[in-house]
Amino acid sequence: MTELYKGEAQAILKNLSSMPFKDCYPLSRGCLDIPTCPGIYAIRHQDEGILYIGVAVKLRRRFKDGHKAFFWAFLDYFTPDEIRIAAELMGYQSFQRAEDLETLMIRSARPRYNSLIK
Repeated sequence: MTELYKGEAQAILKNLSSMPFKDCYPLSRGCLDIPTCPGIYAIRHQDEGILYIGVAVKLRRRFKDGHKAFFWAFLDYFTPDEIRIAAELMGYQSFQRAEDLETLMIRSARPRYNSLIK
């Protein structure tokens, strides 16, 4: 992957990490606050930071249809108020490189729930 991707991945990771928790998308049954567009997202804990990094063509559907990292977080006794979604929204054209960016971000941040996925 090019140095351009590495720089872009680091910039997105910084944005997801530094976004004020109150500005992240809250959890709800219908996930109506989460946008429907494509993007790279981070599941964040209010104190522990990024728990999981992922990509989705339709962010709302990704969370509405279920997500393994949520179940793991709840098993660790996190409450819905402690967890929010930070997202870097992307157009469909730029989404083509999202998986490469996701890989670079996971390697850099090493979120604990990404490491549970084989």
